[in-house]
Amino acid sequence: MEIPKDKKLDILLTQLQERYDAIHKMRDRSMQFVLWILGLGLGMAWLLINETILKYTQQWTITFLLILLGVATLLFVYGIECGFEASRKIIIKIETALKFYEKDFYIDQDSVLPSEYNNKKKRWTDHYKTLYVIITSVFVALIVLTWTNPCKLKSTNTCVSEPNQIQIKNINK
Repeated sequence: MEIPKDKKLDILLTQLQERYDAIHKMRDRSMQFVLWILGLGLGMAWLLINETILKYTQQWTITFLLILLGVATLLFVYGIECGFEASRKIIIKIETALKFYEKDFYIDQDSVLPSEYNNKKKRWTDHYKTLYVIITSVFVALIVLTWTNPCKLKSTNTCVSEPNQIQIKNINK
């Protein structure tokens, strides 16, 4: 089957637009998910700091659950990153085919896109790398809080020693 040249151009432009839309959605989805995890982490940190003196078995259970959730979170974001990178490679192929990186093709003495845009190398400041740092930081901090249990460091009159007990405040001055 032969495809006319003008139809090929339409197909490339349509694919390029679809890929642009897809990578924007992937970046947004990954960022929203990490913000949700960050909020969950802050809530958990508040509970660990203010509420209950944890028993040894509770500390191990929370640690196990945090590791499990941390790994699942990293895998979820990694899955989105794989889709992002696949779309990015296709975008670079289409932009190269459309000669967006060639000087003087569309614009005199310049290219439509700078040559750095077709660089497939990953940098440590890339979007997904920074998300991994945030995710890891949240879960490491929560595990540290689980084991240091700041509630133990406070006066025992301000923390609950059992989760179902009423909190007793020290009213003596």
